[in-house]
Amino acid sequence: MILSHIVAVSENGVIGKNNQLLWHFSEDLTYFKKRTTGKIMIMGRKTYDSIGKPLPKRFHIVVSRESHSSSPENVQYVSSLQEAYTVAEKLISSGGWPEEVMIVGGGQIYKDTLPDTNFIYITRIPGHFDGDTYYDLKLPADFGIAFSQFSEAHPGLRYEIWSKAQTLAD
Repeated sequence: MILSHIVAVSENGVIGKNNQLLWHFSEDLTYFKKRTTGKIMIMGRKTYDSIGKPLPKRFHIVVSRESHSSSPENVQYVSSLQEAYTVAEKLISSGGWPEEVMIVGGGQIYKDTLPDTNFIYITRIPGHFDGDTYYDLKLPADFGIAFSQFSEAHPGLRYEIWSKAQTLAD
């Protein structure tokens, strides 16, 4: 299994406030859709609730302390990250899903999964925002930038892909 973060983050590390994004760039939403469609996504319950419904052509693994007796199609609630990893591995081994699993938030899920992550897809959002959820912009030393490109439509918006050094060697 390959774990990848996908995150849009401001210059001061903010990724949201009150379970909402603080910016709207349709180009970035298209990028998110392109990177996650057809894949398994792992997220916290608040992130899932903020999305509002299962996204098409994706499997949602939702980490939650609350028990859920039922869930929509392509959504499975789990009680821990370890359980999320186990469910993802089973889905991948069944042949129905690709090996790359996308971590889509929130802040604590990003923090807890970073040691296991192979790639980080970052959209750099220009400006400083007042938020309550953050992404640590100081990436571990074993990550290096593999790709960087500015948006043509939105000056200052930049897409980056970071890779763990050992992943590049594999």
